[in-house]
Amino acid sequence: MERLIQEMKMAKAGLESIEIAKQNGAWTRLDTVEELIIPRDLELAFKSQPGAKEYFTSASKSIRKMMLHWVEMAKRPETRQKRVDAIVEASAERKRPKGF
Repeated sequence: MERLIQEMKMAKAGLESIEIAKQNGAWTRLDTVEELIIPRDLELAFKSQPGAKEYFTSASKSIRKMMLHWVEMAKRPETRQKRVDAIVEASAERKRPKGF
């Protein structure tokens, strides 16, 4: 981004979009996904199913990122919980949730 600004390749609309994203949290929302940090609710759910976390963490980085992204992008708490449950249940069976 800094390079684009220095090279005058960043339009005003782009800069405004970045500012809005920084203000509403969208700019950093997926940082934990990129760092493969397991959210607290998923971490707690793994404790209910022996072996689920081990299977999850044995998946490739790309698969883990996709699953974490799926959880993080849920708009409603109920949807997020369903996704957490699906990941934990599938991982306990040494499988991936449908779609992964």
